[in-house]
Amino acid sequence: MSQYSFPSGPRRRRAHERRLRRSLLGTAAAAALLLAPFAAPANASWTEPDPNDPMPVAGSNAEVVTTMLGPAQRVQAFVADDPTPPDPLAPYPEENPVGVPVTGRFAGIIITEDAGGGIGQMYCIDTAVETMVGIGYVQGAWEESNVANIGYVNYVLNNYYPANPAAPAGLTANEQAAAVQGAIWYFTDGYLVNTTETVIRGAVEAIVADAQANGPLVEPPPPNVTVSPPVSAGPAGGIAGPFTVASEGAAEVTVSVPTGYTMFADAAATIPIESGSTVLSGAQIWVAGPPGSTAPGILSARASVTVQTGNVYLYDQGDPLLDNAQPLILAASTVLEATAEATAEFFVPGDLVVNKTFAGEAIGSQGAIALTVDCGPAGLFSFEIPAGTTVPVSETIVDLPVGAVCSLTEPVTGSTTEVTVTSTVSDPVTITEGENVLTVTNTVEFNPGSLVVAKTISGSGAGLQEEVVLHIQCGDGLIDEIFVIPEGTSADTFTQRYDGIPAGTVCRVTEPASGANEDVTVESSGAAEVTILPGQSQTVGVVNEYAPVPVTERLPRTGAEDATPMVMAAGGAVLAGSLLVLGSFRRRSS
Repeated sequence: MSQYSFPSGPRRRRAHERRLRRSLLGTAAAAALLLAPFAAPANASWTEPDPNDPMPVAGSNAEVVTTMLGPAQRVQAFVADDPTPPDPLAPYPEENPVGVPVTGRFAGIIITEDAGGGIGQMYCIDTAVETMVGIGYVQGAWEESNVANIGYVNYVLNNYYPANPAAPAGLTANEQAAAVQGAIWYFTDGYLVNTTETVIRGAVEAIVADAQANGPLVEPPPPNVTVSPPVSAGPAGGIAGPFTVASEGAAEVTVSVPTGYTMFADAAATIPIESGSTVLSGAQIWVAGPPGSTAPGILSARASVTVQTGNVYLYDQGDPLLDNAQPLILAASTVLEATAEATAEFFVPGDLVVNKTFAGEAIGSQGAIALTVDCGPAGLFSFEIPAGTTVPVSETIVDLPVGAVCSLTEPVTGSTTEVTVTSTVSDPVTITEGENVLTVTNTVEFNPGSLVVAKTISGSGAGLQEEVVLHIQCGDGLIDEIFVIPEGTSADTFTQRYDGIPAGTVCRVTEPASGANEDVTVESSGAAEVTILPGQSQTVGVVNEYAPVPVTERLPRTGAEDATPMVMAAGGAVLAGSLLVLGSFRRRSS
């Protein structure tokens, strides 16, 4: 528990002082009774509200409100004005501290109530901050509470009163609650019970030792009412959403928005939902703001769910006269209303036109194209353009917030093995009212192809042929090369590759020398001309099949080893012929 008094704010302070005077100075006897046991006066009290004093104000988002003091009693103890959390494993001190202020305050349980009448039992977890009846609280995370050693606190909560009504044993409910609160404050603030409080102190020492030996425990899951996403935006005069409201522990969720805002069950805003209505868990909701307004609105979802021991509750900031209030922690699992919120934002809109154009000789040969427009928090938008598109394409994104920065990328350009697509994209644009433009131009060019010349030497006469010469010509002087296969090459296939040939180029392969001679004949077959296709490798195959010439059909070979008789015979024949010619000539001359 905490110091139950009015916290900061001049008006609250004056009310608190009046209450303190009434409660502590009502009679001299009462004052003497309260002040005598302590070295300093008690610095906290719990009183019923005075109709003449201002009451605390719980915020509209409050899940629970403090209502009264539960089992508790005053305990004399020591705690520093600026408490420092102790080493959680340090033994509980045997003696009273020196130089630390003594205090007498209620230690025990605070009762809270939710809007549906659900009762929660809470302990306090920060002695330096005050609280009182009527303060609103919302569920929070351990980290948000800014409280040390809270895992050991959770062990205490799960094993002692009221979660375990039998522990610590042998004490009244008031004493049990006071002892548990004393152990909690030891871990969070170094709070030490006075040695004169023999019953409470002994129980606190035992609780602390147990927690040190067996703790800490982890943070319990929060109540499972959710609204997602946490923020959604829409144009002023339009709707934001959808928001999904859900609760695993309840079939229905109560939803509400501030005055001037409207909820709808459909994106067309034709099915209104009255604020404060219940919807099924998992329902989608759209929110509209006041006409033309850009003020954000809060969508709240509320449902009764089981809240586990150890969940923290934090001040809801609902009272303009109250800066802060002590955090509370749930002492025992119970069914309470839990809430979740999301924000519907509204903005002055602008439109974005995305223009796509094409250029280059290969327009229409490209593949499918994907465009992405990234407008940051305003959204990510994707478009697809079918393969083979030749005409300009335009897409419009409506109702973007003014000031949003949108950039265009093209993760899929349409490049294929046949074409290369080069993208030229305009710079990012900052959205203004009216029409804004992003452009991207795709230049589509055919990829070059390749030519493979494959020359095959085959046949039973392979190896008897002379040198084979191929002439490769592509385009107007683009390629003009000779491919030579040496004389006497055995049967095989020989290739030559030519890369980087522009698509559409005509390539011709001729054979100035086939390798035929008096020993072999040749038959050639295969393509001799091809048109290069984009991005592809094409082969021109020329096959030379060689067959031996029969011996009887072969001409005598000049220069053979036994050529002397033939030479002589030939010489004689020439001589005889010369004589005949000469004789004839002479006859004609005479």
